[in-house]
Amino acid sequence: MNGQQLVEIRRDELSTRDADETVEYVSKIYVDNKIEFRSAAPRSNVRNTMTRCGEIMATEIRSTIGYVGHLAPLTEQVYFEQTLGGSCRMRGGGHDIWQQRHDFSMYPMDAPILAECQNHDSNILHIPKAVLLDLTAQSGIDARAFRFESLVPIDPRRQQFWAKLFDLVHREVTTADSLVMTELLVQNLSRSLAAAALAVFPNSTMDLERQPGPAIVTASALERAVDYLHAHPARPVTIAELAAHAGVSARALQYAFRNRYSATPLEYLRRLRLEHAHEDLVTAIPGDGRTVGNVAARWGFTQSGRFTQLYTRVYGQPPSRTLNARLGVSADG
Repeated sequence: MNGQQLVEIRRDELSTRDADETVEYVSKIYVDNKIEFRSAAPRSNVRNTMTRCGEIMATEIRSTIGYVGHLAPLTEQVYFEQTLGGSCRMRGGGHDIWQQRHDFSMYPMDAPILAECQNHDSNILHIPKAVLLDLTAQSGIDARAFRFESLVPIDPRRQQFWAKLFDLVHREVTTADSLVMTELLVQNLSRSLAAAALAVFPNSTMDLERQPGPAIVTASALERAVDYLHAHPARPVTIAELAAHAGVSARALQYAFRNRYSATPLEYLRRLRLEHAHEDLVTAIPGDGRTVGNVAARWGFTQSGRFTQLYTRVYGQPPSRTLNARLGVSADG
């Protein structure tokens, strides 16, 4: 089976009680950022762990000191934070928020940031800004006009939803020796975070009635897009990439897919991947190592329960039964 190459997971960790060592570490890891210490207990400690998994990075910060961080503008990444303990005041881009235990927030984009922290423990997830902007393009929002109007969730209910997704992704990224973190799976987790952020944090996509209607997509342009998806079913294709290949706008392409296939381009791609997953299951042979889990992961299905539900709906039986029948395993075995 092709496309199952696991993403390399890299970790960088500092654990120290030495202020100079902390400053040197921050300067090396976060270029153009500076840190100033304000207070420290006699047995103070700083621990910072960064885990890179493909395009997602997870950071864990544990600190028993008070410090001020001067952070350079975030132009390539979007940072989402969960405060576990202590407090932090973050200012930048016209935003000014206080973070305390159990709070979730995101960092200002494209603006210098001033963070004043005291005994601040936090988990952070970083994803590429391009992933977020690609999703906004699906809504017809020009990247130059997009903005987050607040750095905290709209309401407690959406924060609860965000907390579950954040915890899932952070935990999986930081798990040692993962057996399922393929490139496609990581790309889907990254897109899930971006899509959830657009539903949780107030932003420009929540006011779409002001946007102009979509342009007409010709049959040949739509065919180019469909052919591209069939040619690259295992690739983490973006809407922006697909629209550029078809020679139309992302919003117009989305509208055309809904009219023709009653699905968005990404939903169409999910159907296509489900077909390939089915093919993998019905062509399995004893000893080739195929399992329902690694077949699902290969084709970008991050949740086994959801994959089973979709598969059963389309093929009339769970994927495990399809595989067991092919391998000659009884329903009880």
